[in-house]
Amino acid sequence: MKKRILIFSQLVFAICYTSSGYALPTYFPSLANVEVKLKADIPVSGTVRSEDDAPMPGVSVLIKGTTNGTTTDKDGKYQLSVPEGATLIFSFVGYLSQERTTDKLSIIDIQLEPDIQTLEQVVVVGYGTQQKKDLVGSVAVAGRKEFGEVNVSTVNQLIQGKIAGVQVVNNSGVPGSGTNIVIRGTGSFSSVAPLYVIDGIQSDAGTFNSLSPYDIESITVLKDASSVAIYGAQGANGVVQVTTKRAKSGSLRISYDGYYGISQAWKKLDLLNASQYIDLVKDIAAAQNTKIPEKLNTPDVLIDRTDWQDVIFRTAKLQEHHLSLSGGTDKVLYTIAAGYTNQESIEVGYNFKRLNLLVNLEETIGKHIRLGQSLNMRYSLRTGTTPDFTAALRMPPYAPVYDPTNLGGYSRVTTINDLNDSFNPLTNVFLRDKKDRSWLNYAQFFGEIDILNGLKFRSQASLNIGYGSGYDFIQANKNGNLTNPDGIIEGYGWSLFPLLENILSYNKHWGKHTVSATLGNSYRDPGAARSVSLAGSGFNNYDITQIGVVSKANLNPAGGTAAGAATSALISYFGRVNYSFRDRYLFSFTLRRDGVSVFGPSKRFGNFPSVGLGWKVNEEPFMSGLTSVSSLKLRASWGKTGNASIPPFSYEPLVFKGVANNIVYSLGPDKIYVRGATIGAASNPNLGWEETTQTDIGIDLGLWEDRLNLTVDYYNRQNDGLLVNVNIPPSTGVGGTGYIPTAILTNAASAYNRGLEVSATYNGQVGPLQFSISANGAYNKNQVTTLGTQNAVPITGGGYAGVSAMTRTEPGHPIGAFYGYKTDHVAISQADVDAYNKLAQERSGGKSTVYQANLKPGDIIFQDLNNDGVVNEKDQTFLGSPIPKWNYGANVNLSYHSFDLMVSLQGIGGVQTVNALRYWTEGTTRPFNSSTAVLDRWRKEGDITSIPRAGQNANSNLNLRPSNRFVEDGSYLRVRNVTLGYGIPSAVLHRWMGSAVSSIRMYVTAQNLFTITKYSGYDPEVSGQSFLFARGIDQGQYPQPRTFLVGLRLGF
Repeated sequence: MKKRILIFSQLVFAICYTSSGYALPTYFPSLANVEVKLKADIPVSGTVRSEDDAPMPGVSVLIKGTTNGTTTDKDGKYQLSVPEGATLIFSFVGYLSQERTTDKLSIIDIQLEPDIQTLEQVVVVGYGTQQKKDLVGSVAVAGRKEFGEVNVSTVNQLIQGKIAGVQVVNNSGVPGSGTNIVIRGTGSFSSVAPLYVIDGIQSDAGTFNSLSPYDIESITVLKDASSVAIYGAQGANGVVQVTTKRAKSGSLRISYDGYYGISQAWKKLDLLNASQYIDLVKDIAAAQNTKIPEKLNTPDVLIDRTDWQDVIFRTAKLQEHHLSLSGGTDKVLYTIAAGYTNQESIEVGYNFKRLNLLVNLEETIGKHIRLGQSLNMRYSLRTGTTPDFTAALRMPPYAPVYDPTNLGGYSRVTTINDLNDSFNPLTNVFLRDKKDRSWLNYAQFFGEIDILNGLKFRSQASLNIGYGSGYDFIQANKNGNLTNPDGIIEGYGWSLFPLLENILSYNKHWGKHTVSATLGNSYRDPGAARSVSLAGSGFNNYDITQIGVVSKANLNPAGGTAAGAATSALISYFGRVNYSFRDRYLFSFTLRRDGVSVFGPSKRFGNFPSVGLGWKVNEEPFMSGLTSVSSLKLRASWGKTGNASIPPFSYEPLVFKGVANNIVYSLGPDKIYVRGATIGAASNPNLGWEETTQTDIGIDLGLWEDRLNLTVDYYNRQNDGLLVNVNIPPSTGVGGTGYIPTAILTNAASAYNRGLEVSATYNGQVGPLQFSISANGAYNKNQVTTLGTQNAVPITGGGYAGVSAMTRTEPGHPIGAFYGYKTDHVAISQADVDAYNKLAQERSGGKSTVYQANLKPGDIIFQDLNNDGVVNEKDQTFLGSPIPKWNYGANVNLSYHSFDLMVSLQGIGGVQTVNALRYWTEGTTRPFNSSTAVLDRWRKEGDITSIPRAGQNANSNLNLRPSNRFVEDGSYLRVRNVTLGYGIPSAVLHRWMGSAVSSIRMYVTAQNLFTITKYSGYDPEVSGQSFLFARGIDQGQYPQPRTFLVGLRLGF
């Protein structure tokens, strides 16, 4: 509609201009003379552009309080004489007017924003679009205005902290690493990933992450059942819809965006120096009756040779460049964009490079046929690997980095000489040659025809082709106590998945009624995915390091030789009807039927309905007197969706041969042991999708011509049929080996997420200052309601180091909640221990009962929660959840004349994190280097401290058992982005460069500038080794870096 308005206005302007010259001063000569006499005029010129930086012809430029003015030419330029201090009014149909005071300014450039009231903002929904005012579902949109000036390297960063109820969790700060996008909490035991839809066609997370942020026009998040039910068995975790940039008719437009920058670690941990470390080692050795090696009694070990954190961290360089060309006619539109990213990690040894190519073409044939083709290509190269955080923290400060006498050339420490067998973190980095390449080709095609007035048919298809290769070679070396042979792993894999969809849509308005209907089907071909890898060792020399030169005898089946394949298919039928009465009362109904091959034969097909209602209260006659209320809509929806994200063939029985073929049977009278197998998984033909039933109630409020917008949503999301292993009798012959449980995978568990979302935006202008301020917040409660049976065994996970499990999932608590003992205090003295043992005897009635096994002065005393006098497994309890209760964000965009400023904040609250690094830096069970916190450790009777004695071993009090000792508040508030930019006025550019360059903008950016948190680790933004049952456990996750950029944008 904006395009039609622009074309129409150009036509009207051309007619008026040629017929009369548009010479306003000629019509009002006396008024013009008076103005001249009162105050001397000054020349003012500039360029007016739209929100997407395109020049706007035909914009009216008037001197406020007069009828004097002009209009912009075909290039959006204007020039006129005005009295000094006068105010100019810039206006255009379909856009918000702006006022600017001259104040001796000779150049005033303007960027007009669309008037949402006039243009009726259109929102992308499943298989179509809707006007925002007619939505009955919970849909959030982030577009160019919300993105601000793009200066991020990954597409997920565009929406981080910008949409209520959407949490973007970075898996790692390593360049090129993936993310988890969580919409309205965790509602599955198998996957929390939403469905990704790119330009209207279903895709996946890999394709989404491969997109260049510069190519994105908008990202729409569908959250409630009314919005996502049309995607059926794939919509339970929400839908993320991406619209890439499309060309507009006109002459060729060329734009360049690029930046250079540096990244740094924003925090270091405080560790012991050499002298303090040796003191700790001797304490540990004394507690464990271990002899001190001669080396540790020499002055040489008191020298601080290496700060291992300085060794592994560096100031990393990064750069990104993006070039796009777009244009076309009313018959053909084209966009071609290419990007290049080169990013070092803040840890030595790793580099990420990416090439992007996007081609969009659209053709119009006659008046009724439209065709489109799109190709998104990405090539990425990851070289090297990052050092091991834990190894670096444990290394002695007296150890050098290099040792030319050691195999491999890097220093090592050993138990015999140092009582410390930690690995030198650089050995695995610089003796290693690692390259991972991936190619992604994502092609889309569509054809659309207008059959009748309001009736349209569209057929669309996509082809997702991926290819990857991996190469990993490491030289022979000695590290710690180990002598490691050389080794190599080479692997290759490819995938191909086609999708075909057909959609018939109808729109009709008559009288007081408006109806839109959609009917379609979707078919995803089984496609194919294959992978193979080979591992070997034993190179005579390193001149040729390829798997092909490894002898057959040196191929290593257990070291990485493997092969895999996968396939799945989907067929769907769907429909939707939207109805509006008097543009006031809204109704929506959706139904989808899915058939998915990954489920059991009895459960492959399912139906997913939804219904939504809306009421535009502001359209009622009784609201006519409330002029401040520009829009008020009440919404409600209910529906069902499914989650089909499970591995193929999970319903089939599997045979398990054990680890290294270690399952044996004793047969015959001679008890001969024979290698064999067992049933690793039982068949379940009734295995089906996880089902989500969601209710949503919302309100949308706009005040003062929608300058202030407020949205509130309450949701209740019930997840049933979650996949869980349910115990079955051992007589079935399933499992029972110690590796495989005697259980069957079935749809038995349930959980819910209930929450509240609030978002607000205010847009305003004070003179030349334009501003937009937005904030959003969401509260979510997650809880498991059943695991299938009353006596179901809780799900445990999150093991690390010497802790077998740190999380527990059971009814009444969140998924993957932390579980263990609660600390009381460190035993001050033997009298303190005796007092607790006496208490145990009084409570239990046993004369020899001890409160805590092997409790000694300096050990942690844990709480007896059930008051039976003895601390044991019955005293474990829930210690917190890695699922945040609160997610929030705030964004500020300011522009003043040619300057612009953007600030973006994001945070979470009500969340706990296990700082598992402290197991090593404060555990003191082994003589590794440690945190300076251990300087306050208990050493003698009477010491009052929170740090236990050094040197506990396996038969001690188990001070490192799962407990709240290392559970910390993981809440944080992070300044994600601060950008200050300056655009050179067009008139200045014209004088300097003529018409060669239409725009130049320069900017500086700081990302992750600072973080407010109580968390003591490197970074509170922790994902964990597994995002479900081991989420929020920090074992040394690569931190988010602090980044500084200098960038440039050019328009031609």
